[in-house]
Amino acid sequence: MIKQFRSIKVSILIWGLLLMFSNVSAQTPLNNGTRAVFIFDIAKYIDYGPGFADSSVFRIGILDKDEYLFFEMGNLRKTRTKIQDKPVELVKFNSESQITHTQVLYVNKAAGFNLNKVKSEIGNRQTLLMTEGYEFRESMINFMGVEGQMPKYSVNEDLINKSGMKVNSNMMFQAVKTKEDWENLFGKASEQIVLQRDTIHQQLEMIDVQKAEILRQKAHLDSLNKEISLKEKTLNEKQKVLEKQYVQISKQQGEISIQKKTIVVQQNAVQVQKDTLANQKAKISIQLARIDGQLKRISEQDSKIKVQLEAIEKQKLILYFVLLALLLVSFLGYYIYRGYKIKKEANIKLEEKNRTISLQKDEIEKQRDLAAAQRDQIGYQKRHIEDSIMYAKRIQTALIPSLELFSDKLEHFVLYKPLAIVSGDFYWVSSQSNPQVIISADCTGHGVPGAFMSMLGVTLLNEIVNGKHIIPPDQIIENLRQGIIKSLKQVADEESIKDGMDIAVCVVDFDKNILWYAGANNPLYLVRGGELIHYRADKMPVAIHYKMEPFTLNKIELQKGDAFYIFSDGFADQFGGPKQKKFMSNQLRETLIAMAGMPMLEQGKRLAEIFEKWRGDGPQIDDVTIIGVRY
Repeated sequence: MIKQFRSIKVSILIWGLLLMFSNVSAQTPLNNGTRAVFIFDIAKYIDYGPGFADSSVFRIGILDKDEYLFFEMGNLRKTRTKIQDKPVELVKFNSESQITHTQVLYVNKAAGFNLNKVKSEIGNRQTLLMTEGYEFRESMINFMGVEGQMPKYSVNEDLINKSGMKVNSNMMFQAVKTKEDWENLFGKASEQIVLQRDTIHQQLEMIDVQKAEILRQKAHLDSLNKEISLKEKTLNEKQKVLEKQYVQISKQQGEISIQKKTIVVQQNAVQVQKDTLANQKAKISIQLARIDGQLKRISEQDSKIKVQLEAIEKQKLILYFVLLALLLVSFLGYYIYRGYKIKKEANIKLEEKNRTISLQKDEIEKQRDLAAAQRDQIGYQKRHIEDSIMYAKRIQTALIPSLELFSDKLEHFVLYKPLAIVSGDFYWVSSQSNPQVIISADCTGHGVPGAFMSMLGVTLLNEIVNGKHIIPPDQIIENLRQGIIKSLKQVADEESIKDGMDIAVCVVDFDKNILWYAGANNPLYLVRGGELIHYRADKMPVAIHYKMEPFTLNKIELQKGDAFYIFSDGFADQFGGPKQKKFMSNQLRETLIAMAGMPMLEQGKRLAEIFEKWRGDGPQIDDVTIIGVRY
């Protein structure tokens, strides 16, 4: 991955250096961005003959060994979608023998292609041959560099007219007229290239420093992930403690409510006793008044001893009653004092419990504030991680080949639904028109780990197919397996890394009407005449495994209208439906047979609708990739 970053950054630095020299130098060589603009501009001012009106598209061909110019042309086509009122189509050729008919064909001498072979492949077709770096008048239009804001080029009007095309007079006015002027341009450009080479070397050294910084930041990110995990664990433990304290407080509040009710009942009983005692005191006062009256009558009636004796007996009885009343009042006073003491003790206990609850409340508020601060810190770290993952997504998207690399002979769709921001699934299409290589892969894991594996897979496939030109599917998978084992340093023991991928590789040979297929755990479905044929994959992953046999190569004779599908296991393994079960492979096969007559793009949209309806409100459990192709 770092090697891929380095190549991208070198391209960006070269682009920036060339733009800088265009402002300070009298003449500079072309860069890919400038080449793309000049090719689009010059293509507008050529009359391509009477046959051009029957063309449905304006096709520009690039004969080159790398992808940089083709990439710049693709970016420019997003804003310049048409040339002479026809939609622009870009085609890349890797050799002279692959050249097909285009309105414009660009060739750079630095790539080492034979211009005579190129002219032979073009023949008498009305194709404008644009070149760079070849000899004077050796091509139709030949670029040298940029002087000021204008490109320097020569025009071979005789060769253009001979091919049945005409060139605009303004282009002839701006073109280099003599061979001496052309050779002077070569000399100036060579001097500037030497100066730029030294500057680029300095920029490469800066890139090495930036690469080391990227590795340091990755290590820092891993450290932050571990720290977040520890803090989440601590936060969960504190949450459990808080829940226990809430339960305890609720229990104590219930006990306090019961005690308050008991105190109210006791206060009511004391009030009743107070009222009873007041009544009794009133009665005693009345009786004492009567005794005084009787004593006066005794002193006045000395003669009536019998009456007085009877009165004395009555007074004794009253005295006994008074003594009994005093005894009752004493007992009542003791009971009231005892109730007051119990109430006072209960109030003291209640105040202690209130203080305890207040302290617990303060502690809970402190823990809540601490939890909020930790939540904010985790949120910031989460945003930082998400920003890094979004950057990884842009890198992964840039690495996956464009769907425009599919041949025009193939009607197709690609259903691609990552589980997370970045995906462990990926698809890959070769830039060759014949044979056409189509690949669907499912890496170990998903999210960021899966994305790293997918980027490793794309890089290795570019090297195997585009670099080494290995085409047979079984050999592609075998070379990919060896590349993964070497890159991840896998060995045949229990503790080594077993990460890898499942993959399905298809190669379509349009000349022989043959589909070559090989798979590692990922099968191929072929639908023909309303029936589905299941081509099984080898039960081995693309990684170190106890079973390391060669992969099986399947040869399929294609017929017009055949449709074949390769996919990961994410669609069939998705839980959902009324019973929350897996979708399963059998139901997927029935679905593909049912929609076999629909256009491929409609099939892709229909499969996406079926997946979302089946999933419902439940979560997506894995990355989903399905590629459908009709021959």
